[in-house]
Amino acid sequence: MFRIVHTADLHLDPDYAYLAYNKLEERRLDFLKAFDQIIDFCIEEKPDALLISGDFYDKILPRNDPRVHIIERFKELNLKSRNTKVLVISGNHDTPKSRDEAKTPVDTLKALDNITVFDDKTQFRKVVLKKEWKRLGIYGKSFYGLKGNLNPAENLPKCSEDFGIAMIHGSVKEMNPIYSDYSQYAPFSVKDCVNKDFDYFALGHYHKFQSMAKKDTIFCYPGSTERYTFTEEQYEKGFIWFDLDNDLSTDNLNFQKLDVRRMQTKEIEFNPRVEDINKFVLDNLIDKDPDVLLRIILKGDVLFDVYRKYKINELQRELERSFFALRIENELNIKDVDMDYDFSSLRILTPIQEFENFVQDKIKLFKEEHNEVYVTLYEDLLKYGIEELKSLGVER
Repeated sequence: MFRIVHTADLHLDPDYAYLAYNKLEERRLDFLKAFDQIIDFCIEEKPDALLISGDFYDKILPRNDPRVHIIERFKELNLKSRNTKVLVISGNHDTPKSRDEAKTPVDTLKALDNITVFDDKTQFRKVVLKKEWKRLGIYGKSFYGLKGNLNPAENLPKCSEDFGIAMIHGSVKEMNPIYSDYSQYAPFSVKDCVNKDFDYFALGHYHKFQSMAKKDTIFCYPGSTERYTFTEEQYEKGFIWFDLDNDLSTDNLNFQKLDVRRMQTKEIEFNPRVEDINKFVLDNLIDKDPDVLLRIILKGDVLFDVYRKYKINELQRELERSFFALRIENELNIKDVDMDYDFSSLRILTPIQEFENFVQDKIKLFKEEHNEVYVTLYEDLLKYGIEELKSLGVER
């Protein structure tokens, strides 16, 4: 009957503080590639509706480059699959949290043909699709940024069409544990939703695919379309498609996997016999993969004299040759601290010197990669950064 594609939490144009600029750009493209795969699927399969249940963007001020790409792809979808209606709600990431910030970036999509943005944050609005003498009501309400802890289903109307879908970005209590971080946003219960004659709740916010049925109603989170944090490294990523008819059940939901970047965590356990932290880490990372986003967690005990020789910048630079990018988390316990140790022998650097060393390390890395654009960029950063620090009264 009605062919539906349901996705959520694309988090387009994200920011990651631990990534260098060139790697951040590549990582942002990963998220756009996941979006492209969904659009390609819709062009090929020509569904009746593409539902996007919040957090389409990762922030309220995405950059122009990804927005242009997104608009071009939606125009292509409309050209090649004219009967596909795109329906969007905003989530907690792309909804303003104050009145000064005003509109959500998804509002700009309203200007495109065949796209409806349910921008009302207090009342449900609906679009009715018709096919083979049957009517499908799709109801939606965006996340309420000013009052994110309100129940989004408290004023859910009863569906008056032959089939009904409700789009909500929030936390179903029966599907997300109350202690979960996700539960702080728009919590509601299936009890608020049953007996309203809806067939399917197209949910967003939780990044792992899951579904459940209550009476004749299905509740589904498709999960995010890319691995957003390292807590998701084991999750498959994808979106949902299904045919909405009288036989709909959780068994009829199709999870369409997406080709996304792998993330991996490696815990390295230290002991007081280790004499060189950098060498110990490198010796324990045998399997190299230039496409993997790696997180290293340093655990265990090390001696103080060993730890003070730890050169994290050198370790980072060495490992970036073997992996797409990495993040190092330090949970080491420092042992055997000699309180008679002459700390005056340690060279304490000023903020300017620390900044200078960091940027020089980046320049050296880019020179080795023959990346003249970033060499010039970081040389300018070094020059103007030092000038700015001095203007703030920081001494060299």
